[in-house]
Amino acid sequence: MADSNQKTVLSGRIDFSVYPIKKSPVYSVWLILLLIAFWGVWRWYFLRLTTSSEEIYGILALLAIIFFSFKEKSQPQNFRFLIFSTALILIYALTYAFFPPLIRAFIAVTSLTFFINGWRFGKFFHFGIWSLFLLSLPIVASLQFYFGYPMRVIIGEATKFILRLNGIFVVREGVCLHFGQQLIWIDAPCSGVKMLWAGFFLTAVLITLYKFNLTKSILSFAIAFAIILVGNIFRAVGLFYLEAEIVKMPEFAHSGIGVISFILTCAVIVFAIQKLHPTTKTFKTETVNSVSNKYLVVFFVACLSGIITPFFANRSNENAAKNLTEFPNSFENKQLQELELSEKEKYFLEDFPGEVKRFTDGRREIVIRFVTEATRKLHPSSDCFSAIGYEIKPLQLKLDEQNKKWSCFSAQKNNEKLKVCERIFTNSGESWTDVSAWYWSALSDVNSSGYWAITVAENPSE
Repeated sequence: MADSNQKTVLSGRIDFSVYPIKKSPVYSVWLILLLIAFWGVWRWYFLRLTTSSEEIYGILALLAIIFFSFKEKSQPQNFRFLIFSTALILIYALTYAFFPPLIRAFIAVTSLTFFINGWRFGKFFHFGIWSLFLLSLPIVASLQFYFGYPMRVIIGEATKFILRLNGIFVVREGVCLHFGQQLIWIDAPCSGVKMLWAGFFLTAVLITLYKFNLTKSILSFAIAFAIILVGNIFRAVGLFYLEAEIVKMPEFAHSGIGVISFILTCAVIVFAIQKLHPTTKTFKTETVNSVSNKYLVVFFVACLSGIITPFFANRSNENAAKNLTEFPNSFENKQLQELELSEKEKYFLEDFPGEVKRFTDGRREIVIRFVTEATRKLHPSSDCFSAIGYEIKPLQLKLDEQNKKWSCFSAQKNNEKLKVCERIFTNSGESWTDVSAWYWSALSDVNSSGYWAITVAENPSE
């Protein structure tokens, strides 16, 4: 039988134009070089992990990738995987100054997906591994920001429909349900974004374990999404009965309903995907024995460009509104005294498209933010408190003396306990209780003169 590496030998001489890859020990070196090329992404990734407790779950997805990668026998794919991985490195380097960090991270993990698929799985593209890489990114806060409000509206409308079938007349107003004189708020946790992440993670693990092809993988995620949505709707219905005090139960029943809904949702997802498993054909692998050295040279150059780009990227300054806004000098008939922003706050506000100031009225701390356009950088105050170690617990919607709505949460760290309320409004009278609802409204508002976001933190015992 001819030697498997015979194509590297021509007329008794070694052909240096190709490199044997079937038993090559340098794949690990190439992977390390690829990881170094995206060092700018990993710096951002680590910062997000250390400033948001919600994003730590992404590590589970990384561990799943490592597990499946070592579980598979090394079967190098033909060099197409190297071409696509290299192309994405070049795209990353060329667009670094223009794309936000999350998009740059998306490019990085897609490049890694092609490389690891070709090296460890002998497959050009593995949807399961790619989905695990996407879920490993710190995306929970972004999912909550962009999809939290639309999902709460859908859940609210479905909850209203089910309650009316049961003879309970409710009216939905935004993300609130009016029941008699009661106002039941569908808060951010009820949007089901965390359950969506967990359900998708379970789905990604199962389709990777069962080696589903692309069609079955996409179908699995579609089924999982439908199941998660239904699970969240019935969770919201159950919580309505508790919040409206139609059913009297202990306080722990609120968490209990959430846990039961989560377990049942996951069980149905597993059952549904297992039904797809018996007819699934496992993917085929194609191996070659060598790769042209010119591709390795291009790969090395691309990695080098990825490494040096973050040092030279010029970022545009979006702070056009700074020092142009007149902030109020009083709040609720109390004089405000401006406080200095911390260095960490200044760092996070470097690209903020507006202005932020911090005040005190002698008892409460008040943060006022002003922006002129819809932006992801106007994030919920709960993210800030969570980032500095506070334990966050959502509270009921608050109506002040002027009948203005405020979303509230408690923030506790050690012996310090705060009640924090916030609202977003315009000078013309429009208002929102959370940033996701504001964002979707602001996108279509081309004539706005700006938006105010006020956060009030106080010690409830004082």
